[in-house]
Amino acid sequence: MRCQENSHAQQGIQRALFAFEGHGGFQPAPPMLSSQPPGATCPSSDALVTSVSWNCLPGSAELYADSYDLLMEPVEDILDEHEHCGWGNPLDLTVKATTSSSFEEFIEMREDDCGNRVLMMGGFLQCHSVDEHLYHEMMVHPAFTAFQLQAGRGPETIFLGGSGDGAGPREVLRWRSVRNVTMVDIDYEVTRFSLEWMPTLSNGSFKDPRLKVVTGDAMAFLQELPEETAFDVLIMDFPDVADSQVLEKLYSEDFYRLCRRHMHAASVLAVQTGPCSQTTRAGYKARCQMLQQSILPNIAKVFQEAEVLLHPMATWKVDRKFPSEWSSFTLARLSSEELDYSREVWREHIDGELRYYSGEKHWAALNHPLPLANHLRELLRKPPKPKAARAANSEL
Repeated sequence: MRCQENSHAQQGIQRALFAFEGHGGFQPAPPMLSSQPPGATCPSSDALVTSVSWNCLPGSAELYADSYDLLMEPVEDILDEHEHCGWGNPLDLTVKATTSSSFEEFIEMREDDCGNRVLMMGGFLQCHSVDEHLYHEMMVHPAFTAFQLQAGRGPETIFLGGSGDGAGPREVLRWRSVRNVTMVDIDYEVTRFSLEWMPTLSNGSFKDPRLKVVTGDAMAFLQELPEETAFDVLIMDFPDVADSQVLEKLYSEDFYRLCRRHMHAASVLAVQTGPCSQTTRAGYKARCQMLQQSILPNIAKVFQEAEVLLHPMATWKVDRKFPSEWSSFTLARLSSEELDYSREVWREHIDGELRYYSGEKHWAALNHPLPLANHLRELLRKPPKPKAARAANSEL
């Protein structure tokens, strides 16, 4: 089947890793086995804040193309399987239900020719039942995997900002290690509407006793928490900052400092950092405007370690020849420990298989096309951490 994992692509990715040797520059590293660490750390003189040597590498067009193919293969499968479902202009789809809230005047549930549901807000497609797992698995499982790898245990305490449609808590609660989830979303009408008209999004997660749902402002909620309250993983799934100036505070340096106050040494912060345009197989025009212009610079002011994952977000498009829409998530950590994502530790905590995320795709999502890769590395450039700080951050 075409949707099976491409082990050849992963081997190519691993062979392309480089190791820094002294001050002589980057030298090709030998082929790596999955049990080995993912590569040497970046030289301290280069002062990159990213914790993964993958992001320290010079870009490779061939390597990026392999990564692109690996990430896009499931998307092409979805398009093949649903080409008869009438995926043209979503505004032409049958309206099944409508509602409104204090925050959004037009909330609609539409349906394609195959009975698949589409959640739309303000005339824009927000969530499609066929492909939403691409986005939500990449939102949750990379961050949880990072925590497991550095903490030596599964995440237990989770803060989830946004994700009112219920798909976020669905993925979070798949991990058996999770003991409690605090979800804060400002618009309960979206939750109610999604539960009624697209219940598969939440898949019963709102009935799970581990989940506490708070209707309110995520920033205000965190500000009111005692400073000693820390979460293993914090996930921020907010609308794009371009959608409203009110949202700017949720992508600000102040907000990320607030998040850091509620993290311990092994905590992971995952942030939805916006769409990326022109993400084609060539990739030379790829641009993530929201990430590059505002969000990543603010994250880099607060966190010593950060990495950006790029992935296809949705399959819906008027013409199949158009580039698929891509999205970005940024993981920020206090620990400088290098992580080997080829160890699929999520398998220890989840029953069954994930539909999209894997160790291979995690590595592929960390490989960015040029010149985008160069700009992201520049945005993440910071002075080396003091030795004392590095030692403190390595302790749980």
